[in-house]
Amino acid sequence: MTSAARPNNRERILDTALTLMSTHGASATSMRRLADACGLNVAAIYHYFPSKDALLATVIEERRYGPRLSEIPALDPSAPTAERLRAIFAEVWSGALAEQQVWRLLLGEGLRSEPAALPVGSGLLDMFAQGLTAWITSMVTEIDQPAAVSQLLIGQLFAGFIRHIFEPTTNTDSIRDVCVDALLAAIDL
Repeated sequence: MTSAARPNNRERILDTALTLMSTHGASATSMRRLADACGLNVAAIYHYFPSKDALLATVIEERRYGPRLSEIPALDPSAPTAERLRAIFAEVWSGALAEQQVWRLLLGEGLRSEPAALPVGSGLLDMFAQGLTAWITSMVTEIDQPAAVSQLLIGQLFAGFIRHIFEPTTNTDSIRDVCVDALLAAIDL
């Protein structure tokens, strides 16, 4: 959703903050720079967000990953194991591509050890692992260690996303297929 389509200042600030932070990093996105980009004064930004740390946390919280991960996608339980795991990976891959700004923001801030981003990113990883473990437990019941497979899936997701960043012209479906093939090979499927 574009900034112009958001109905109020708080949402416009969040949209603009995500764009600025994912492009320039949180440390380079001052509250003044954000206010200028929103066409507001700095006091308006602080009215909604008492600090840049609170702003960053809210940018991520507003994406509602927890509720989204609690919705287990419907899969044919009679489909082969590999096919169901491919479907799970495809679901999270398309979600990652749709949320590129957030991924770029958190990866960049994590690499820079940005104090505000570390707990947000860590919490998001935990939530993501729990959600995927629940998906695998529910949809691929023959997997003996769903938490371990969830971690492998997350690792392949990150590997694919990093490849997408460094090879932006590579077809994302090709990247997805390479990653899911590696996942299936790692668990002997």
